[in-house]
Amino acid sequence: MYKSVLLAWLLLLPVAHGLAADEQWLFGKWELTYDPDGGEKDYLEFHENGDAYSTGRLGRQEGFYVVSEDSVKAVFTYKGKDFIMTFHFNEAKDELRIVTSHTGRASVYNRVKE
Repeated sequence: MYKSVLLAWLLLLPVAHGLAADEQWLFGKWELTYDPDGGEKDYLEFHENGDAYSTGRLGRQEGFYVVSEDSVKAVFTYKGKDFIMTFHFNEAKDELRIVTSHTGRASVYNRVKE
């Protein structure tokens, strides 16, 4: 398990180099606000230290993330398997979109106002 997480991290690290100063917009909680497939509500959290959390029907999953010029890649481990998720953000950086592999349709997350 840890080898696969480490490998994923090493593959994503070069993309994230030098982008930390521009990540303030991402920090905090994001809510699933649109799912064309009717999935249950869930949340994402991104922390300044690189930690990420996904909370939904499967409970709270821990992971990590990196930011590139046009996306956020997060790795979560569930039942010993790593899942890499790619979220694309818009120009305003106020929504994250992820396309599901089984339907090809995009779900949308919006930042939770605190």
